[in-house]
Amino acid sequence: MSRIPAVNAKPNPLVLSSLLLGIASTASAQNYYGSPGNPYSSGGSSNDDGSSSSGFNNFNAGAGFDINAAMRTRAIHGILAALAMAILFPSGSILMRVIPGRFAIWAHGISQAVALVVYIAAVGLGLHLVREVSRARGNNGDMFSDPNRSYHPIIGIVVLVCLLLQPIFGFIHHAKFKRLQTRQMWSYLHLFNGRVFITLGMANGGLGLWMAGASKELKTAYVAVAAVMWVLWMLAAAYGEWKRWKANRLGYPPRNKKFHDGEVPF
Repeated sequence: MSRIPAVNAKPNPLVLSSLLLGIASTASAQNYYGSPGNPYSSGGSSNDDGSSSSGFNNFNAGAGFDINAAMRTRAIHGILAALAMAILFPSGSILMRVIPGRFAIWAHGISQAVALVVYIAAVGLGLHLVREVSRARGNNGDMFSDPNRSYHPIIGIVVLVCLLLQPIFGFIHHAKFKRLQTRQMWSYLHLFNGRVFITLGMANGGLGLWMAGASKELKTAYVAVAAVMWVLWMLAAAYGEWKRWKANRLGYPPRNKKFHDGEVPF
């Protein structure tokens, strides 16, 4: 019986993350965010009274609002969120499929934990920025008073809440899978919750760049890196499902043989 060639779905996360961070840092340094009428757009200098002559167009920040600090916060927020969503989360899922043996579960868990911490930091910075901008506009810090700007933070919060459930689903899934040797409801919750909301988070990153009035080069770079990582992630998932189907077809493992997570794809 001829062997079906395995899908080579292993990316080089270091190269892709370096590319993404380099582009984002350069864009931030060169002020690629100018966008007329956008309360998050930069590209101008602040006056002594706290207002902006060209950046933050039509936005009178009032005394005490540091536009330069807001621009730095926005840049760091974008870099962290892009790193988490476009690099770390999909890479952690890919590692589960391409690393052999029981080390796969450790690589998966550690990488996803790091990604979650990075994303929590990004969301915290984003909410702080939106709150400060809203307060400066006289909305008493109400982040959702302007529907034209609330989509991005609302989606970000929803994604965070759902991804915070992932460790719980994952722990229950692995415990039951190790004991029962088969997928349960928790398995599918873990799989599809991650796939749906990481994908949504990737799309929300593009929405955030659009809201910030990012340059065409930066938006193109983000979309390209996120798309490549998403395709590699889906290829790795398909590869894992094929290995699972092949193992079940061949009757592996024997019914009286226990195996650890990672020895057989699930």
